[in-house]
Formats: sequence, structure tokens, C-alpha cells
Amino acid sequence: MTKNSSGGETPSHSAAGADALDAANLKAIAFLSASMAFFAFDDMFIKLASSKIGVGQILTIQSLLSILYFGYLARRRGQRITRAAMLSPAIVLRHVGDVGGAVCFVIALSLMPISNASAILQATPLAVTLGAALFLRETVGWRRWSAIVVGFFGVLLVIRPGMQGFETASLFAVATVVGLAIRDLGTRTIPQAISTEMIALVASCLFLVTAIILQSVMSPWQLMSVRTTVYVLSASICGILGVHLITIALRIGEISLVAPFRYVRVVIAIIIGMVVFEERPDMYTIAGTGLIVASGLYTIYREQTSKRRRLRTS
Repeated sequence: MTKNSSGGETPSHSAAGADALDAANLKAIAFLSASMAFFAFDDMFIKLASSKIGVGQILTIQSLLSILYFGYLARRRGQRITRAAMLSPAIVLRHVGDVGGAVCFVIALSLMPISNASAILQATPLAVTLGAALFLRETVGWRRWSAIVVGFFGVLLVIRPGMQGFETASLFAVATVVGLAIRDLGTRTIPQAISTEMIALVASCLFLVTAIILQSVMSPWQLMSVRTTVYVLSASICGILGVHLITIALRIGEISLVAPFRYVRVVIAIIIGMVVFEERPDMYTIAGTGLIVASGLYTIYREQTSKRRRLRTS
């Protein structure tokens, strides 16, 4: 606090800045949590559709719809694809991780239980936090590191039971973790002048090319039944909303703070696995999920406690 001309106290610039940062982080957390819910349902519809058609065909349709959606938004706002939006190092890094991670995860979903694939995916926050600390120089205290380690142990508990096909399908899920960590770090370093819609539009174009190649190599194109079409369209809508929200969240929030809320996805995925695919998690899975959720909640609690302490001493 500082004294004003009448002798009263007014908030200091540091307090105002901290309040703005808190508001941005809370908004990012809300967006990220919502995006995880959409992605979990996206996974469900992809898994349902993948029993009927190839994963490349699913990704092709999703990419086309994404191009239409984000292209419409960009056109309405008068945005154009520029050289910076396609070839800047941060953009290239982001898209390589995004495309590679998404393709690997769709393959993993088609080969293994949705709850197990989503559980392996939850190692992403640990990889992101490590990258943010090493390359973006974000400050991560030992308590948050400890909480994330506990969360990672929880992921291991979820992965441990029922891992038939682990040596094959799980490798794609592990590759997804690497790809998505690269995507998130790249997204964070993209200049604010490049809009969210433009980032998603360029990514969707790259997805389309990759998906067409993937389908052409892996399996023949097929006509879809009405049910399969509904699955693919539903997956596309959920995926578009998830991509839009997560891109915004990672651009306005602190990565090391918002990343643990990716754990929302594994909770929803386990519920979907039980209800839709008749997967039955045992006590290891339940205990692991509890540790994952608890570590995410403790991380946000520690961050907010630390900020309040700094404000009181400023």
C-alpha cells in the first residue's frame, strides 16, 4: 500500500499487478478444465468411431471442420495468415508437438482402454513444468514440485493394473506426452500479436495433411454409417471447443500453475470408461486418481497462499 495526497492508502502497483495475474490465472484454470472435459468426450467418440473406420479418416474429418470453424472466426475478425503465423520458431515448435501428439494419442485410443490412455497422458504436466522451469525460467517452489511428483506417482498407480498391450499401445501414449509438452511450451512463447484463431487454423491445416497421409498409408477410406458419422461429428465439435479453450488458457495463464488441471481429463475418462466401455478400475486406479486430483488442488492452494503472503509483506 502507498499513501495518497490526502493521507489515505491506495493499492500499490504491485498489488494491482498481482490481482490482474490472479484473475488471468483463474480464467485460464476455468478454460483449461473445460477444455479437458471436451477432450475426454472427444476421446470417447473417437474410440467409438475407431472400431468402424480408420483413425486417419476420423482426423481428416475433424481437421476439415476445424478449418471451417477457425477460418470463419479469422475471416470475421479480418485476420490473415502471415509469414509469422506459419514460420516463426514458436509456431513451428507448437505445431510439430501438437500434430505429433494428437496422432499418437488417437492411435493409442484405438488400441487400449480409454482410462489407461488418459492416465498415461497425465504425465504431461510434469513434463511441461520441467520445461517451463528450464526454458521459460518460471519459478516453481519445492512444494509444487513435491505435489507434482505425488501426482506422477498417482499416474503410475492408475497405469499399473490391466496393462495388456502395454509394450505396444502405451508407447504411443508416452509419445503423446512428449508432443503435448512441446506444444504447450511453444504456445506460451508465441507472440500475442498472433491470434488464437490463426494458431488453430494453421494447426488444423497441418492436421489435415498429416491425417490424409496417415489414412492413405494405414487403411482404405470407407463409407460411414449414420451412427459412425454422429460419433465423428461429435468428436469434432468437442475437439474444436477443447483446442480453442486450451490455447487461450495456455496463453493467458502461468504454465506451472494451470498445467495440473489437466488431471480433470483422467477423472472424466475413468468415468466414461466405466459407463460407456464397461471398464472396471480397481483400488489402484481409484487411489491413483485420488492422488492426481489432490496434487492438482494442493498446487493451486500453495500458489495462492504464496501470493497472499507476498502481498501482505509488500
